[in-house]
Amino acid sequence: MSVLVLGLNYKTAPIGLLERMAVPADHLAKALASLCKREHVLEAVVLSTCNRVEVYAHVTRFHGAVADVRNFFSEWSGLPPEDFVEATYDYYDDRAAEHLFAVTSGLESMVVGERQIHLQVKQAFLCAQSEQACGRVLQGLFRHALTVGRRARAETGISDGAASMVDVGLDAAAGVLGDLRGRVVMIVGAGKMGGMAAGRVRGSADKILIANRSADKASDLAQRVEGDVLPFADLEEGLAQADLVLTSTGASVPIIDQDAVAAAMKRRPARPLVLVDLAVPRDVEPGCSFVPGVTVLDVDTIRTVTDVGRTGEEAAKARELVVEAGRRFAAWRRSVRVEPTIAALRDRAESVREAELDRFNARLADLDPREREAVEALTKGIVNRLLHEPSVRLKSIADARTDDAHAAVLRELFDLPE
Repeated sequence: MSVLVLGLNYKTAPIGLLERMAVPADHLAKALASLCKREHVLEAVVLSTCNRVEVYAHVTRFHGAVADVRNFFSEWSGLPPEDFVEATYDYYDDRAAEHLFAVTSGLESMVVGERQIHLQVKQAFLCAQSEQACGRVLQGLFRHALTVGRRARAETGISDGAASMVDVGLDAAAGVLGDLRGRVVMIVGAGKMGGMAAGRVRGSADKILIANRSADKASDLAQRVEGDVLPFADLEEGLAQADLVLTSTGASVPIIDQDAVAAAMKRRPARPLVLVDLAVPRDVEPGCSFVPGVTVLDVDTIRTVTDVGRTGEEAAKARELVVEAGRRFAAWRRSVRVEPTIAALRDRAESVREAELDRFNARLADLDPREREAVEALTKGIVNRLLHEPSVRLKSIADARTDDAHAAVLRELFDLPE
C-alpha cells in the first residue's frame, strides 16, 4: 500500500501552466475515471484550486504510478511531459501524507493560514468518494488530513487574522484604485469566493453588481449584500459601469475577453478599470491587460505585488503538529499493510480447521445438533485464541518499524500469498 502525490502549484508553475492543468469542478468525474483506469493507480483524489493542481493516488508501484499520473496530466493539458515535468513535484508515502496535512492546514497556501483550502480539500475528497474513486487508503488519509487542518487552526494561531486570496486581491486593487467610496464593484461568480468578495466590499463600494450563470444564486447573494443582479449575458454592460471587477468562476475558458473590455472602455475612457481574476483557469483573457486604462490582477500578478507570507511562532507550531500527524499516519499505514497477511493466516487456519472436521466427520456422525455446535465453537475458539496474540504483536511491530520483515517471514513460514 503506497500513497503518491504529484502536482504543481503557484511556487513551481506560472498561471499559464496551472490553468492548462486545472480540473474544473464539472470535469472532476471525467478526470477521476481517467486516473483510476491507469495500470498502477488504485484510488485517486484530484485537488484543483487557484493555487495548485495535485493528484493524490493509492498506487501499486512508485515509478509506474509517476509515469501514469504524468501521462494523465499530458493528456489532460495537451502538453508533452517535457513541457511541464520540471514544474511538478512528487512525494511518496509518509512525505505525501505530511504534504497533504500541510496543505490542508494552510501552511502551503499563498496566503499562509487561509481557511478556504480546508473546504477545498474536503470537497475534493467528497467528490472522489461520490465517484467511487476513493477507497480505504485515501479515505483514511483525507479524513486524517481534515482532522489535522482543524487542529492546526484550533490549537495554534496560524489563522488568527489571516487574509484570504480575496483580501489579497482587493488589497492589490486598492493599490491601483484607492478606496472604494463612490465606486461600482462587479462580482462575477456567486460561489464561495464571490460571496466572500461581495461581503468584503459591502459598505465600502457605492454599488455592487452580482453576475452569475445561476440567476437564483446571483439573487440570493445580491440580497445578502444589498447589491443588484446583473444578467450574466450583460457582462459587457457591467464592464462599462464598474470600476472594479472581481471574478472567480469555475469556467473552463475565459468569460471576459479583450474585445468586450475594449468596447466597454470606449464608453468610459476617462475611468480606469481593475479586473481581479482569482480563477484558474483564468476568467479574464490575458490580452485584456493591453487595453488602455485596464489593469488585470491575476494570481501571478497578485503573488508578485503582495507580500502574503506569514511566518513565525504560530506557523512553526502548526508545522510541528503536521509532522507529528505524519508520523501517526505512517504508523497506521504500516499496520494496515500487514492486515492482508493476518487475514491470509486466519484463512489458512480456518481451512485447516474445516478440513480436520471433515476428516473426522464419520466419527462425529452420532453427535446431535447441539453437540455439533459445541465442537464448532470449541475448534473456532482454539484457532482464534492461538492467532490473537500473534496478530496483535504483528500490528504492534508494524507500528514501530518501517518495514514488514516480520509479515514477510510469516508469509514464508505458512506459504501465504503476497
